[in-house]
Amino acid sequence: MRTRLGELDEAPPLAVLPIYSQLPSDLQAKIFHRAPGGMRKCIVATNIAETSLTVDGILFVIDPGFCKMKVYNPRIGMDALQIFPVSQASANQRSGRAGRTGPGQCFRLYTERQFKEEMLVSTVPEIQRTNLSNVVLLLKSLGVDDLLKFHFMDAPPQDNMLNSMYQLWTLGALDNTGRLTDLGRTMVEFPLDPTLSKMLIVSEGMGCSEEVLTIVSMLSVPAIFFRPKGREDEADAKKEKFQVPESDHLTFLNVYLQ
Repeated sequence: MRTRLGELDEAPPLAVLPIYSQLPSDLQAKIFHRAPGGMRKCIVATNIAETSLTVDGILFVIDPGFCKMKVYNPRIGMDALQIFPVSQASANQRSGRAGRTGPGQCFRLYTERQFKEEMLVSTVPEIQRTNLSNVVLLLKSLGVDDLLKFHFMDAPPQDNMLNSMYQLWTLGALDNTGRLTDLGRTMVEFPLDPTLSKMLIVSEGMGCSEEVLTIVSMLSVPAIFFRPKGREDEADAKKEKFQVPESDHLTFLNVYLQ
């Protein structure tokens, strides 16, 4: 955006501010500051700004019609961020950001036909698109044996359910009949992803609980490395001081120990 502004002959002053969930809080707070006199403020936001934030003085919203959503990828056994068209409900939330504290307009970068015919009415519920291992583990601990016939409010795809059960079986949390094992009952007590709780439990017998606890803690928080625009080389050089080429997990441990 700054590059485009530089190509204009007489571009008015513009303060460009990003906002996304993993941006440090002190940088997030800048979007709430009043712009200097004679300067406009442009906030480039992810869908965190749809409902979570209200910024005074927003006059215009430009909606590209896309968002990143966390979706479970059974091929790699992990959740991944993928780009999808927004739903009609999300689009309406976005337009509502303009004019909350005064008159405003929303410019949508898609047609009315696309809005009415191609966009889902509402966003796909998270339970239908993310890893269900924790859900399966909890329901099994509550005595629900046949999960495929369980009455979910928003039933997840059976493939996702079966994949999560297989993952728990490989971890030793379920036996060959699909029942919870002793290990599985212990794993339920941890507010963690099953793979992380298994790491903690097994580490006790290997005499490395303290190190694994540190690694699990660092895996359970947002990204610890920040790579600001324009300072990528500096950030990479700082990270290299902690780097353990053989393992990202040992890199995290190295960060904590130093």
